[in-house]
Amino acid sequence: MLVNRGPWGFCVLAAQKVGQRLNLVKVAESSTEQKAAATVARPVHPFDEEYGTDTSGLIWGEDLTSGHRNDLWSTAYYGISPSLLTDVISSLNLHWERFTFIDLGSGKGRALLVASRFPFRKIIGVEFIPQLSEAAAANITKFSAPWQACRNIEAIHGDATEFAYPSGPLVLYLYNPFLAPVLKKCLKQLAKSLEKEPREIYLIYANPSFEKLVPKYLPKMKREWERTFVFTPEEAAADRFGSQQERVILWKYSG
Repeated sequence: MLVNRGPWGFCVLAAQKVGQRLNLVKVAESSTEQKAAATVARPVHPFDEEYGTDTSGLIWGEDLTSGHRNDLWSTAYYGISPSLLTDVISSLNLHWERFTFIDLGSGKGRALLVASRFPFRKIIGVEFIPQLSEAAAANITKFSAPWQACRNIEAIHGDATEFAYPSGPLVLYLYNPFLAPVLKKCLKQLAKSLEKEPREIYLIYANPSFEKLVPKYLPKMKREWERTFVFTPEEAAADRFGSQQERVILWKYSG
């Protein structure tokens, strides 16, 4: 169905068809069969069962609306594997207190909660879908874990393409939240911020369907590595698409 996507619907569908192996969403304008297949797994993720949060579920792109022009380019809401994100952040081996962690397209905030395992200076999520941003704020309020090392967490309801990046070193995180047109704008906005304040930045791109855009719009960023992270058996069993692993690319800007 392309009706709610307007005249650009076909272009969106074509772009999404390229990512047939994506774990986040294959086609936002998905068929009834695809949606049914993605609901076989347990409805509540083990993370939510343990901590009483609400980060579970799969919300397709056509069902994410804010009234903003960028609604056209939403992929879907689907929370990251907690163990995967923990492993990725751990691999950076940083002085965490120096860095602000930012999730662009943060959804219900699962990544924000997982990132709080590390003593970041601050953790920020940017989400322009009201229902998701409200859910993230509620999850931040109710979340409590003995391992939590950062409690300075903020869920911002706003447009990631216009986000004003805070000063100081950053760890940026993307879980394939947008199609190419919005990602381009986000990268251009980041480039402007780096022009004003060159600084150390790490860019984590999980499920990197539009990875070629990063060097195009941020040519000074160095590609550090590309790795595939395996889910825990429990998380694999809960995955809506039956996936057992996720590809991640890391870039670094040294300032």
